Formats: sequence, structure tokens, C-alpha cells
Amino acid sequence: MTAGDIDAGTPRGGRPRENRPGGGPAAWRLTYEYDASGVRLVAQQRVAMLAPPDDSDRTYGARAGYWVELRDADGHGRYRQILVDPFQTTVEAHSSDPAVGSTHVARSEPAGVFQVVVPDLPGAREVVLHGVEGPSAPPEAGAARAATARPLLTARLRETPPFEVA
Repeated sequence: MTAGDIDAGTPRGGRPRENRPGGGPAAWRLTYEYDASGVRLVAQQRVAMLAPPDDSDRTYGARAGYWVELRDADGHGRYRQILVDPFQTTVEAHSSDPAVGSTHVARSEPAGVFQVVVPDLPGAREVVLHGVEGPSAPPEAGAARAATARPLLTARLRETPPFEVA
């Protein structure tokens, strides 16, 4: 793995397209699905909405956490968005004893779906999901996870049929 695999450099920025009738902003809604076998990008749709602001200044050189990045055809970062841990690998367990409080317990088979909205930037060609672990990583990995942030999944941006949760 090279340094470029971990960080594509400072994003070059860009303005969202205004390509819908009426001239409003456009974005991509990306739907990811995960289970013990890994994470997959299962749907991509253009939507008429604003994406969250660019978090590039907060993610450049990051080695911990989760973020999604848009890259151009040359692999340069154009936009980054920090994600709160998208993999629900633990559940909160409450005790009937008020003195004990709540604890987090590892799920035996984590699986789920999450969505991310990113801007539809001119020149953006692929989306990269970065993170410190996948859905099957053991929760006891602890501090070691902070040193292993890496691309978890890279995919081309393209329209797909709508995603339906069964």
C-alpha cells in the first residue's frame, strides 16, 4: 500500500452542478450495505439537494475515523465528508439496576445499511469510503485501529436503480 492509497492529497474543491431543471443544486445519494463479508455500494442516485460542507481541512492526513471522498479521473481528492461510525458493530445495553447504567455490547453479526449525500461536482469520477475498520473487525482492536485508516471501498460514480430495504 502506498501513501496515495491512504490519502489522495488536498482536495481541489469545486462547485456543485446546477444541472436539474430549475437550476437547483444537485448531489449524489450513495447507499452502502454491510455485513460480515464486507461493505458494498449498492445504489447511487442524483438528488436535488445540498450536500454537507467539505471537511477536507479536517481530514487531510487523517489516520483515524471514517470519511467519504470524491476523486477526479486523475485520483485527486475533490471533496471529503467525515462520517460518524457508519458500522453499527455495538448496541447499547441498559441495566435494570440504575447504579449500573448503560454499556455497549458487540453485535455478534453486524449488518446494516447507511446513506451518504455528497455534492455532484464537475469532474468527480469515483467515490472512496475510508475507515479504520470494516464491519467484521473485532471491537477489541482498540488503539491499533487508529493506525490503520485505509480505503475500504472505491467505486465509480454512476446512476443505479433505487435501493429498496426489504
